[in-house]
Amino acid sequence: MIKTLYKSTLIIFLVGLCIAILPAFSFAAKEKPAHPQKTSSSDNKISADRRPIEVNGDRVEFFAESNKVTAEGNVVIKYQDTRLTCKKVTVYTQTKEAFAEGDAHLYSSKGEISGENLTYNFDKQTGMLYDAKLTAIPFYGAGKSIQKINANEMLANQAYITTCDLEKPHYRLRSKQVQIFPGNKVVAKNVSMVIGDTPIFYIPKYVQVLNDKRPWVAVTPGYDKKWGMYLLQAWRYYFDENAKGVIHLDYREKKDFASGFDYSYKMVNFGEGIIRTYYMNERSIQSKRIWDEPRNTVVKERFKGEWRHKWQIAPQTQAIWQYYKLKDREFLKDYFKREYEKVPDPKSFFLLTHTLPSATLSFDVEKRVNNFFATTEKLPEIKLDTIDQKIGESRFYFKNLTSFAQLDSKTAQPAATDPKGKKTERLDSYNQFSHQEKIGFIETRPYIAMRQTYFSRDNGPDSTNLVRGIFYSGVDLSTKFYRLFDAQTNFANLGINKLRHVITPSVSYAYIHPPTIPYSKLTAFDEVDTIDRKNQVTLSLENKLQTKRDGGSVDLLRWFLTDDYVTKNKSARGRFQLLKSDLEIKPYNWLYFSTDSEYNTKADKFRAVNFDFSAAGGDHWNIGLGQRYQRDILNQTTLGRQTTAEMAYRLNPKWKVRAYERFEAKGHSLKEQEYTIYRDLHCWTMEVTFNSTRREGNSIWIIFRIKAFPKMGFEFNNSYHQRKAGSQSTTEE
Repeated sequence: MIKTLYKSTLIIFLVGLCIAILPAFSFAAKEKPAHPQKTSSSDNKISADRRPIEVNGDRVEFFAESNKVTAEGNVVIKYQDTRLTCKKVTVYTQTKEAFAEGDAHLYSSKGEISGENLTYNFDKQTGMLYDAKLTAIPFYGAGKSIQKINANEMLANQAYITTCDLEKPHYRLRSKQVQIFPGNKVVAKNVSMVIGDTPIFYIPKYVQVLNDKRPWVAVTPGYDKKWGMYLLQAWRYYFDENAKGVIHLDYREKKDFASGFDYSYKMVNFGEGIIRTYYMNERSIQSKRIWDEPRNTVVKERFKGEWRHKWQIAPQTQAIWQYYKLKDREFLKDYFKREYEKVPDPKSFFLLTHTLPSATLSFDVEKRVNNFFATTEKLPEIKLDTIDQKIGESRFYFKNLTSFAQLDSKTAQPAATDPKGKKTERLDSYNQFSHQEKIGFIETRPYIAMRQTYFSRDNGPDSTNLVRGIFYSGVDLSTKFYRLFDAQTNFANLGINKLRHVITPSVSYAYIHPPTIPYSKLTAFDEVDTIDRKNQVTLSLENKLQTKRDGGSVDLLRWFLTDDYVTKNKSARGRFQLLKSDLEIKPYNWLYFSTDSEYNTKADKFRAVNFDFSAAGGDHWNIGLGQRYQRDILNQTTLGRQTTAEMAYRLNPKWKVRAYERFEAKGHSLKEQEYTIYRDLHCWTMEVTFNSTRREGNSIWIIFRIKAFPKMGFEFNNSYHQRKAGSQSTTEE
């Protein structure tokens, strides 16, 4: 009977899904020409091309027979947004060509080019300069010749480019030919980077997109105890905006070579994505230096490969998928630590979503690719989530969440066959009725709901075709009070222009009747399977103090309090559980304070307390203080109490210093300290940093950054005095 009911419900649900998817420069002289030309109405379409060229100079002559203008001494020519200055010029008014001599400068909204002699067509915006210089912010350059191909492109021959604006730049990127697309990008081939007069390294092709501050090449040499001496290289390649990426060529003295590539792409009508790979035959080389004969070499294949793609199929339909393959579970931790800290166990999945007028339909497939991670596979999960729908003209609303999933819970490194109870087919439906009404000054929303869930099996040996029922009810109450204070003061530069105090109290009551099948008898695939009895009141209170600045509202203070009261049950009496507080104070744009805490009323102790304070004096100084406290209430132990402090101060326009400290109250130990000196090198900045981290050792690194592209850095790292695992110095004092 139950199995028949399940099949019928499943068929109705799938049919409903199908139904939901289907709807699913001319011349103006100071003297008038003898025979002015007449224009007809048919010429209006090209009138923009006949706007006059304005020529000024110490001596200006017009030759009507040859339609020519000459000028000498302090020559200034203007045409649309272009301006030309020189010592001597000849301009042909019909073709709008100009031949300039002597210190010629051509200015436009895209930049400036200059040279001794210039040939330029104001109409076509093309020209040629010899022994020329150019400025196209943030780039400066020079070449034997610079050709202006059109309004948006220049070509420099036997040239160099730089972001240094000095007459003799600190560094240059030198090439036989450089293409400059002002405001867009710079492209050069066979490039030598020159510092002073010394070539440093060679780049086969250089492309710098101006709205992309990432480096074209990043070189990081250094030393690490596990890796030995190393050299990490990331070379960017750029075909166009639809095809670009990075090639990684890395060498580690004790691990050997590694390589990989990133490929970012965009497909017309098929979305965009990225492919990343990294591969190595890792050799644990037991020798001190590269020139020593390797001892006890162990070779181990290690790699990662990932593919992510996003496709906006239609305005309401989107597909996202990810495939992520690792050779072993420690690979990310060993070589991609930042990525590992964010997502230690990356998933492989396919997600298709379709937005309906009042609902969202999704199709989700998740398959385990890496057997050393525990995963709940979805093969698939189909979900229909409808928002609150008004019933007729009443104040009653209905919402529904229905899903069907084939689930398979797999543990890490599973046996040949998974035990029974780890797989199930689940059909879940949540239906809620609510009523929204304002009674006096209080917004009310009472609701009742019913959840029915079918499981093809649970974690028992012989339990199949189970239906669990859960009843929900509750009510949400909220209101808002505010008062205006006619306060006008600039005491202590606070800039108070009236004050508004807003108080928002709210009360929520939630009741969940004990499920007909306890969660202890079900496999916990996700939160749907772990629902338990609940009888709870949540009280919250928000306070805001606001003023007006620069025509907008500013929060000077915000304080949010919330607490849960759990009613009496068989095992415990009713009481408040966890009082949470979140306070933010910002009297000035440069001054900020925040604190948040969690207080366990049952244990009469704080579970967590954090605060942050920051202040900044423009670019001259900034300070920051932070406190972190955590306690394990159950075991009555303090998990951590750390204080952090940071200070940065600009000594003068050239020098800046920064200090960072992290102190652990338990054991009274300084966990980490870091000191940085910054030096302005005109077009570069240099950072020298010393870091000492307890149990990890000391390190020092130097980073040079180009100001115009601050993410472009050449970094030199070294770490030393690292404690050996298991040594006495690794234990807490």
